[in-house]
Amino acid sequence: IFFIFTVQLIANPGSSYNYGYSARSFALSSAMVADKNDTFKSFANPALLSQCNDISYGLSYFMMSQDRSIQSFCFSKKLPGNAGVSGGILRTSIGEFMGKDSFNNPTEELSSSDYYGLLSFGLGSSKGNGIGLSMRMHYSNLHVNELHINKHTGTSITVDLGITYSITSKYQLGLKLQNFLNPNINWDINRGDGMSRTYDEQYPLIVMIGSRIDVTNNSKLVIQKDFYSLDYDSEVYNQFFRFGYEHIIWNNFALRMGLQDENKYRFGFGYTFDINTFPLVLDYAVD
Repeated sequence: IFFIFTVQLIANPGSSYNYGYSARSFALSSAMVADKNDTFKSFANPALLSQCNDISYGLSYFMMSQDRSIQSFCFSKKLPGNAGVSGGILRTSIGEFMGKDSFNNPTEELSSSDYYGLLSFGLGSSKGNGIGLSMRMHYSNLHVNELHINKHTGTSITVDLGITYSITSKYQLGLKLQNFLNPNINWDINRGDGMSRTYDEQYPLIVMIGSRIDVTNNSKLVIQKDFYSLDYDSEVYNQFFRFGYEHIIWNNFALRMGLQDENKYRFGFGYTFDINTFPLVLDYAVD
């Protein structure tokens, strides 16, 4: 079970999907594209599912300021051969924040929520090389309160592509193309006048390149570079550097730290409980 309490926001279509999905990944600055030990493999990189072991479950709850929250659930299962399948759900919500007009004057209280359903499959070799696909369904809702009914709903189905390559057993590379196919969300606007208006908005193409290095048997480094292509018809993009370090103590206690860009530090820890040979992992992270 995973708990997390703070998170950073990034503004672009579908950005709520990139807030975070587990305390461990958040503490490591989400530099998880090449980390095979992550329970939420399908969120990080579907190609990692080729390295599944048995069955795993992950549950995460984010409690944040300003009435914001995120919940996620992930289920992964190893298939015959070097393959794995996974399903996941991610929900984000913001309740009752004040809207502003173009002159920064208060308008009406708003609330929003996003729901993501994820179905992923990964296939690879015994050496750790693999490829995977994720189909992501997105439903977004922006609602103005009852004094001024105005509802915006968005729906989409997009596909992500992931690849892993193991140089050695202690050094693995990962690549993920997020919003690889059908990178559009369709919005339906209802202003309470009986007229429906629609338009399409494009997700950014996000290219994630990273590596996992096992420094010792008890410590590892994860490094990742993200490129956000904001316009498919131009070379305009943003980029983010992510770094994470994890050290295992006493075989069941983990200390973690992360860095995004130059000044965004994150910290966390995890503890594994062995209950009748069933491992239960409790993780915590702070921003």
